[in-house]
Amino acid sequence: MARALLGKIETMKIIINVFGPETLVNKEVFVEPESSMLKDVLKVLRDRSGGSWNQMLKRDLSLEKSCVILVNGRNISSLQNFETKINDGDEITLTVLMTGG
Repeated sequence: MARALLGKIETMKIIINVFGPETLVNKEVFVEPESSMLKDVLKVLRDRSGGSWNQMLKRDLSLEKSCVILVNGRNISSLQNFETKINDGDEITLTVLMTGG
């Protein structure tokens, strides 16, 4: 379980999913964010080389067109956006919106 230690979060295990046109990722990753907010977790992920999430996540943490982030299956726009609190074991999904009929 992640705990705060002098303002910094200890290692936290999250599940990261990435669903895109040519990408399918589902794996557990360990992060040490500055805080438990989504934006700090994403900063850690962004800075890891070779992460397929970087195809959807821009350097400034904004998303590529038609991409959304879900935390435990809920769109972050219905939560607290990038201020959403992430807990040990949470599932973060980056995906491309699909439409059709």
